[in-house]
Amino acid sequence: MNFKSLFQYFLTSLLLLSLTSCGPEAPEFVTLKNMEMFSLEDGNFVVKAEAVLYNPNSVSITIDEIHVDVLVNGNNIGSVNQNLTSEAKKQSEFSLPLEVQFPPKALFSNLLGGILNMATGEDFEVRYTGYVKTKALGVSFKVPFDQKETIGLNILD
Repeated sequence: MNFKSLFQYFLTSLLLLSLTSCGPEAPEFVTLKNMEMFSLEDGNFVVKAEAVLYNPNSVSITIDEIHVDVLVNGNNIGSVNQNLTSEAKKQSEFSLPLEVQFPPKALFSNLLGGILNMATGEDFEVRYTGYVKTKALGVSFKVPFDQKETIGLNILD
């Protein structure tokens, strides 16, 4: 290999390395906040939360899809599947609202146990697991998350 070929190889490698390291980065899942569960007038329950993510890029990104499975005390009570077009500013945190409505029977594995939980004011473990699909400079990212929290049921709302 002569010097000219070696120099071209080195220059091409350096160019490829710089291009790949400067590309967009995947957003980072930060936390879930404002988690709450309450009952509706029609007898159904609602679980709400906000997913907080951080965009580390020096450009805005678009959020294309949210998929979340919600489990209460280990029982899958519902899913959030949203296709959307939303934008997150560069190098900033952004929030995505999540809401799942479900009938009481989905919450309790047996009726008597459910009534006892409600009567004693026992807390519930709520787990959110899923992903958010985003895009930056034409590159798609799937940002997974899995978070749980113990919350109380407010039946007075």
